[in-house]
Amino acid sequence: VHFAPSQARYKVYVIDEVHMLTPEAFNALLKTLEEPPPHVIFVLATTEPHKIPDTVLSRCQRFDFRRIPPYKVAGWLAHILEQEGRSAEPAALEMIARSTEGSMRDAISLTDQLLSYGDAVITEEQVRAVRGTISSIAIAALVDELVAGDASGGLATINQMVAEGIDLRQLALQLVAHLRAVLLCQVNAEQARELLTDLSDEQLAVAQAQAVESSRDATMQALKLFNQASLDIRTATQPQLVLEMAWLDALEPPVETPVAPAAVYAPAAAPADVKISSSMSPAAEPRVKEFASTSNASAPAGGQPLPRPAEPVPDNEVVEVLRANWTTLLQAAETAQGPQLRGALRTLRNVVASGNDIHFAFARDFAKNVVEKPANRQCIEDLIGQLLGRRVHVHCQVGAQVTGVTEQQPAPAVRSAAEKPTEADLEQDPVALHAQHELGAVASKIPPDNKE
Repeated sequence: VHFAPSQARYKVYVIDEVHMLTPEAFNALLKTLEEPPPHVIFVLATTEPHKIPDTVLSRCQRFDFRRIPPYKVAGWLAHILEQEGRSAEPAALEMIARSTEGSMRDAISLTDQLLSYGDAVITEEQVRAVRGTISSIAIAALVDELVAGDASGGLATINQMVAEGIDLRQLALQLVAHLRAVLLCQVNAEQARELLTDLSDEQLAVAQAQAVESSRDATMQALKLFNQASLDIRTATQPQLVLEMAWLDALEPPVETPVAPAAVYAPAAAPADVKISSSMSPAAEPRVKEFASTSNASAPAGGQPLPRPAEPVPDNEVVEVLRANWTTLLQAAETAQGPQLRGALRTLRNVVASGNDIHFAFARDFAKNVVEKPANRQCIEDLIGQLLGRRVHVHCQVGAQVTGVTEQQPAPAVRSAAEKPTEADLEQDPVALHAQHELGAVASKIPPDNKE
């Protein structure tokens, strides 16, 4: 670089993907950048500027290039093909422009690859075959089945695509892209055209129609599930099962976050010598027993073993113990019997404990049938038995709530007649303390009646 150019005024060095240089290479380059020769210009190109050391960035002028709109990419490709005496279907050019995400270099490279087939006209089918993508019509049809709640139809479509050799991860990614378009149409239909420049007018019209037929909560739930499925498919032993479970979960109604009710103390007989007075008389509300979903349950971090209680858990605490350890129990069930059992348990809606009988209510027959398989039922009974410190029997039904079962309540503790409460006991009585702290009550002594 120290020698002056023999013909031009400057020597220009273009370093593409400069973020791939090693630290040693950056240190060597930095020595030149600190005292650059007047006849040398360095052009550092990268798609990840955050990986370039600050010492190098501080000595450079930065120019950020925006993505080229798809219609401009398609127009320039049509011009190149015309100069080469070749042609392409307009739909094929649009697909090339959208798939390359605004990169003219990638679009031209893909076009060169398609021209190597030797056909006079580049078709949409050729572009799809080279890119390994799925027809937008097929993706829209699958989302139509999702909006309609057709569980069996969607599973049949996925199975047919697998038989045709479709890559499952690509299917999940395209489902995410299409559902994103539906979500943006639900948020602001007028602005969707500006945000979804990679969609054709026909594809945008389909997304807008599906946005009207579905709710935003359902779309967001499906987006999260299929996005997670696209990540899990890479390491899954049965990739198709991962996508099928995400499909079934997406059909479940979105679960609203339950609002915890205010703590209510059970009514108890006040001692004879303690008077509780208050201007407030709140009505006692029954405690909510609905089983919270796994996404809302406060559970320990994954990978922890199930706790073993020193004594059997009382009947009135069974549901709370299950809720608190539900995520850990799901992971243990998946380790023992596979992801299908975990997916079925995630659809649990309600739990009722009656002695040693645990009753589950599921939203769909599919989950109930999975849990009722002998091996799965035995696994769940063993895990819950370990968690509660006693043997249990699991019963399943379909519905939002468990019906036909009355939850057993523990008998209230009865104080012996010989055990008279002391004054200290009365001062620490939970009913009295709650009334004083929360309701502003005042405790006062009632003198004993000595009349005989």
